Amino acid sequence: MTNRKYLLFFAVILLMGSCKRFLDVKPKGKLIPSSVTDYDHLLDNSGTVELNFLDGNKGSMLAHLGDNLEMTEGQGKVGYLLSGHPNLERYYAYIFRQPYKNPNTDDQFWSSGSQGIYPQISYFNNVIEGIRSIDQKTPEEATIGRISVAQALVARAWCYFNASMIYGPVYKPGGDNSAKTIPYLVDVDVNKPIPNLSTTEEVAARVLHELHEALPDLPVRSSWPSRANKATGHAMLAYYHLFTRQFDSVAYYANRAWTAAGNPEAVLYDYNKFKLADPSRPLTSLLVSQQDAFTNAVNSREILFYRATERDAGMGASLSYPSAELIALHDQARDLRFSFFYLNSAGYKTTMGGGYDDGMRISNYRFRKMKLTDGFSWPEILLMRAEGYARTNRLDLAIADLNTLRQYRFKTGTPPLTAGTQDEVIRLVLEERRRELPIGGFKRFLDLKRFTLDKGKPWSKSRITHTIAGQTYSGTVDSKDFIVPISNVVLRFNPNWGIPLETRPY
Repeated sequence: MTNRKYLLFFAVILLMGSCKRFLDVKPKGKLIPSSVTDYDHLLDNSGTVELNFLDGNKGSMLAHLGDNLEMTEGQGKVGYLLSGHPNLERYYAYIFRQPYKNPNTDDQFWSSGSQGIYPQISYFNNVIEGIRSIDQKTPEEATIGRISVAQALVARAWCYFNASMIYGPVYKPGGDNSAKTIPYLVDVDVNKPIPNLSTTEEVAARVLHELHEALPDLPVRSSWPSRANKATGHAMLAYYHLFTRQFDSVAYYANRAWTAAGNPEAVLYDYNKFKLADPSRPLTSLLVSQQDAFTNAVNSREILFYRATERDAGMGASLSYPSAELIALHDQARDLRFSFFYLNSAGYKTTMGGGYDDGMRISNYRFRKMKLTDGFSWPEILLMRAEGYARTNRLDLAIADLNTLRQYRFKTGTPPLTAGTQDEVIRLVLEERRRELPIGGFKRFLDLKRFTLDKGKPWSKSRITHTIAGQTYSGTVDSKDFIVPISNVVLRFNPNWGIPLETRPY
């Protein structure tokens, strides 16, 4: 296989089959897209939303590096090691044993068959370049084309911005951002030179440029939450500035996104109006809302931009539990998220390896009862605005946003929060963010990385420590412990990147 041919995994792996799978639209067959409509349909392919920074079983080692999960001896020694679990990297990440992933197999975050971020990016590049290459367009096609390109630009920027901080260090404003992270591939032509790795600074600059390029053409409403609308564009700009620490811009763009929602009731579920469909089966019963029937659907009122997240993080039978620290962050008497989702159930049990029985343990059942996203939810938009306000010392506005969300999450009658010092308000916002976002996936992982820039603050951690069977394992957040290396499978065909192969045994 030549260097150039291997670029197929970046750009052309989906070109011939790019119309193969859609999200509830009429199949188009295995045709090479040639019209604006054909390219537009690529954005409805399920491959654009699934398995971003997830393994083949919809889990993620990234969450296992963080502080939201904990693992017991039986789960580690039997559930992963003795049982030959296909995603052993989750256990290795939990004990900070490097290399976490097998360096000589495909990295499922990156590209494995039709999975990973680069197959996703292949769709977006085909849409952008394909539509731009069509010279003759009717007025209707021109309008559809502009919207589709804008939506693809935002989707691609979301992939690259997150990937750069997963495969490299967090962005450090005013610091050294010269670390090479990922190739920023934008072409579909395999005859063009293979791109070199972009630096953290280059990725950030390009993402910002493309977001502003896309924003004017994003629609006010999109056909499905997998596609960006104007509010998504503003949310992505708020998210970008959250990590580049321009907090006045965080507040500005999060406010632009949030005000597009109109009434909070339209985008937030009131947990006081929830009940279990079958109270006699709290573990398996779905939630019923007085507001609508979409709580467990992709088009849930709370989802602005849908990207699949981890499926079973914190489920004891699925080899992890919510950490004691995470559980302790909840007001167990008044926080309805705890009442509905943190349920006591039989923990991991096996007769293998001498036998292990975790007994009754609290597991997190949120994903089983509500659809979550690693894209953007409306609660996250509100919390980004609150953080922007808190970090720019507009404390009353930050507390008001917190109380807006808590009105929908805590039992009616719970006293509202009041403002304290700036650090106290920031801490309250970040604790609410941790309670609200999925406990799996990559969001907490990246938050831990950006919080290292708040050295000395109570929410900043320089090291994460995990314990199994009395043995302690630690990883340093701002280090290679929290960076996913590029697989040898990719490096062997890109020696010009200058990255040595991983030679440690797996």
